[in-house]
Amino acid sequence: MLKIKNYKIACVLSLLVSVISCDSLLDEQPITEIGEESFFANNADLEAAVISGYDGMQSFYRDQYFYWGEFRADNHVPTGASANNDEVANNVISDGNGATRWTDLYRTVSRANDVIKNATSITGFNENFLAEAYAQRAKCYFDAIRVWGNVPLFTEPIELLDDATIPATDATTIINDVIIPDMITAQDLMQNPSNDFRFSKSSIYALQAEVYMYLKMYPEAKTALENLFNLGTHSLVNTPIDWRKLFYNSDVDAVTDEELSGKIQEGSELIMSIRYSIEEDAGSGNPNRSGISQLFRGGIPQYLMSEEIENKWIEKFPTDSTEWVTKYPTTNPATTRTVFVDDGMGGVVEEEHFNYGDWRYFYSRQNGYNGLSIPIGEAKTGKWGDTVYPSNEDVTDVVVYRFADMVLLYAEVLHHLNPTDAVAPMGVLNQLRTARQLPQVDAAKFGATPEERLDFILDERQFELYGEAKRWWDLVRNNKAIDVMSPIIQTRGITDPLTEDRLMWPIHNDHLLENPLLNQNVGY
Repeated sequence: MLKIKNYKIACVLSLLVSVISCDSLLDEQPITEIGEESFFANNADLEAAVISGYDGMQSFYRDQYFYWGEFRADNHVPTGASANNDEVANNVISDGNGATRWTDLYRTVSRANDVIKNATSITGFNENFLAEAYAQRAKCYFDAIRVWGNVPLFTEPIELLDDATIPATDATTIINDVIIPDMITAQDLMQNPSNDFRFSKSSIYALQAEVYMYLKMYPEAKTALENLFNLGTHSLVNTPIDWRKLFYNSDVDAVTDEELSGKIQEGSELIMSIRYSIEEDAGSGNPNRSGISQLFRGGIPQYLMSEEIENKWIEKFPTDSTEWVTKYPTTNPATTRTVFVDDGMGGVVEEEHFNYGDWRYFYSRQNGYNGLSIPIGEAKTGKWGDTVYPSNEDVTDVVVYRFADMVLLYAEVLHHLNPTDAVAPMGVLNQLRTARQLPQVDAAKFGATPEERLDFILDERQFELYGEAKRWWDLVRNNKAIDVMSPIIQTRGITDPLTEDRLMWPIHNDHLLENPLLNQNVGY
C-alpha cells in the first residue's frame, strides 16, 4: 500500500487517543491533519488522503480486530503468555489493557473526515474516493460502538485543541446520524463494483449487511446481501486448495506437503482485505506488518484452539473412519493422503487413504492432518500456514469481508425473517456445503425448532469463519455471548461474571485522563 510522505498525522487528536509525539503541535495554523489549502488540489491529492485512511486501518486490523471479534469468543483458549491477552479471552478486560485503546481508529476517522470535508472543493473530484472515505468512517464508528458503546463523535477535522475534548455521543445517535447515512452515501457515490483492498460497491454492501444484522434490521440486511449477490463480482471457491489460497501465507502446505512460495491470499471469495506489503517501509510508530502469526502461530502463541470448537467440529464431522461412515454413509471425504503400508512381503506399497473429517478443520489446525496427534485443546491455529514469521516480516493480509461470510449471513437473515421456515436457510447452507464438498444438511440434522436451527447456522459460521474475527459478533448479535462464554470462563477459574454491561469494553484509562469529559463505561 502506498505510503503518503507528506500526509501529517492528526497530532491534535492526541488529547483524545493517546500521547503522540509531534515535532511541534503549535507550528500548524490552523491545527489540522492536512494543510487543506496546499494539499487538496486535485484527485491525486484526494486519493493520497484516502489511501492514508487505509494506512490507519492497517494499524488496528493487525491485532485489535482479532481481540475485538475473535479471542473473546469460544474459538480459543489463552496460553498464559500475556496477562493482557488472557484478560481478553476470559472477558475480564481492565481499563489499562492496551487492546482497549482507540488511538488508531480515531486517527483513521480523522483522515476520513478530511477527505469528506475537502473532496467537493476539487473540480471534477472522483466520487469513488469520497465514497471510500464515507465507508471508512462508517466502518470505524461501527467498530467503535460495538466495542465501547457510546464514544466521542467527530464528523469534522479537528482544528483546535479544545475541539478534541468532548463528551461521548450515544451509540444510537451515531448509528442513525453517521453510520447508516455514511453507508448509504458511500453506496450512492461508489461506481467500482469490486476492489480486493479498498472499499467498493461489493464491500459497502457487505458492511451494510454487517451493520443491519447487528441492529436486527433483517429486511435491510437481506436487501444489502441480495444487492451484493446481484453484482456477480464474487463467488464461492470449490476446492480445498482454492479455499486454502484465501488465507495461505506459508512455505509448505500442511496437508499436501506441497512446497509453495509464501503469501498467496487470493480467490473469488475475497471481497475486501487489509493489505500488508513487505515492500512498504514500516516507518517508526506505524509499522505496515500484520504480525498475526505471533498471535496464532508464534513459538509461544498467545492463544490455542479451544477444546470447545475442536470437540464440536469433530462431533459434526468425525475424523474417525467408522464414525464418519456411520454418520455420512453416502459421502466420501473430499481429500486423501498417500500412506505407506506393509505389503506382507517385507516391503511397502503406497495407498491413498481418505482424510476423514472436515478438511477445513485440518487446514485451520496446526500441522493439518499430520497434527492430529496433538491433543485437543493444545494445537495452534494453522489457517494462515505453519510458518512462524517474526512480527516485522509477517505481511499476512487480514480478511475483512469474504463471500462465504455473506452467504452464511444470508442463511441467518432468512431464518430471522421466518423462523418457522427451515427450507430456505437450509438451501443456502447446502450451497456452501456443496462448494466445500461436504455432506448435505437434511431436515433432521438442521433441527426441529427455530432455536436449534439458529444454533446450527451459527455453528456453520463458526467452522467456516474460524480465526476471522467473526465469532464474538455472531454471539453478541444473537444474544448468546453470555450463555456460551460464562460456563467456559468459569472452568478457567474466573469469578467475575460476564454481564450485559461487560459485553462492552472499558475505555482505556489514558483516554479518560486525556479527555475529562468522558465517563468510564458501566461495569468497570
